[in-house]
Amino acid sequence: MGLDVAVFKSVSALEREFPRYRFQREPKTGECWVTHPEGVNLDWHTVTARDWRVGNILHIGALRDAVAGHLGEGSALERLVLGSGSSVGDVIDEPSFGELERELKLIETNQDAWVREFADGLAEMIGMARREKNPIVFV
Repeated sequence: MGLDVAVFKSVSALEREFPRYRFQREPKTGECWVTHPEGVNLDWHTVTARDWRVGNILHIGALRDAVAGHLGEGSALERLVLGSGSSVGDVIDEPSFGELERELKLIETNQDAWVREFADGLAEMIGMARREKNPIVFV
């Protein structure tokens, strides 16, 4: 068990990539599937813009402790991202991106390379989510 996140490609991106297909979008996650032609299933890597394995449960606990030590208890990073080792089905929507980015700026210079790697990875996911106009999804 662990924490994995993804950003799904937008309908428009998929329609540019597959002009003969039509897609339906799941409103909460942004995940798309083919509605025409029938019977077509695209694989995970085709429908995701980016996915990222944040870490296993022990890694997430250690990261949560390191971030709390730097930012204090109750940060947005703790509440929205590192709150549990497994958040399958949860999403982080665009209104939360600004608060997360402010906190990422505070930890991106942390002495711990592990914390800096986390900050860089999450910043990349936020950028991808903005580009695709979709949330970050815990998968």
